[in-house]
Amino acid sequence: TMLRTFNVAICLSLLSLCVGQDVPSCPLTMKGVTWHFNNDTDYSMVSVPNKNLCYEQCLKTEGCRGATWQLNDIAQGVCFLFNNPKDLRMCHYCESAIAPIPVDGVCNSSDDDIIDMYDANNELECIKRCASKPGECQFYSYFGEGSVLPNKCMLLKTCADVTNAEGCPDIHSKQIQCFPPIQKECFNYKELSDVSRREDAGVGNFCDRGESESISPDWAGRSWYRVTGEAGNLIPEIQAYYQRCGTEYSGYLNDSHPENQWENKNATVCFTDGENPCAFEKDIEVTNCGTYHVYLLDDVD
Repeated sequence: TMLRTFNVAICLSLLSLCVGQDVPSCPLTMKGVTWHFNNDTDYSMVSVPNKNLCYEQCLKTEGCRGATWQLNDIAQGVCFLFNNPKDLRMCHYCESAIAPIPVDGVCNSSDDDIIDMYDANNELECIKRCASKPGECQFYSYFGEGSVLPNKCMLLKTCADVTNAEGCPDIHSKQIQCFPPIQKECFNYKELSDVSRREDAGVGNFCDRGESESISPDWAGRSWYRVTGEAGNLIPEIQAYYQRCGTEYSGYLNDSHPENQWENKNATVCFTDGENPCAFEKDIEVTNCGTYHVYLLDDVD
């Protein structure tokens, strides 16, 4: 693709953890996002009236690593349970919770590993305690009513030594999981999808400038954009040919794309005039959204 002349087991009711309280430093829930739904491994339930019931269902379901509850007037509410949550995407009237990962047994921790121990009415309180100590609390053990220490929450730095769970009934040791910091532009962008943007489209007179008489059909002014559809999937990092991509001065990314998910970087787009590979340039931003990139683009001068 070428630019033209610019050219958890989830222990959650997690929403209830935050009602009327400070949001934990390790975010366990996030509004407006969900994951790719895999029909072979994930499943959904209708008529789930609230998010707490959805998250509690994930807690009871072996292998559930994330849950999304979405408001639906017809079905009351839909609960989506994910075995392998990945590829975050935007959703409307929804909130998602990420699950702690169960340890294969019970953490057998030394005094140096233990951060603190608290009373806890349920595992949800234990999760919140751990989430409030990001960077310090990595694991926790919740002692249920059938354990030797009923309704206790032990916060742990590590869990290097594990004991067989058969000898420790109703003790739940898990590794805390937090939502990573995400870039909002990954879920709020416009699309560059016109076929004339392709390298093999040849010369044209389209221009990515609002005042141009030949404004590109998919150009909407300064914004975050994703290259998609018939246009391809990204701005190339190789030098563009002159008079390609539906314009005269073809553009390309004179830089590399950020490699890590949610990474953002400043970059430069160069435009060739047939003699100079970078006859003029434009500063942009690029964000890695995991399976695609988005670009902060402005009108060309």
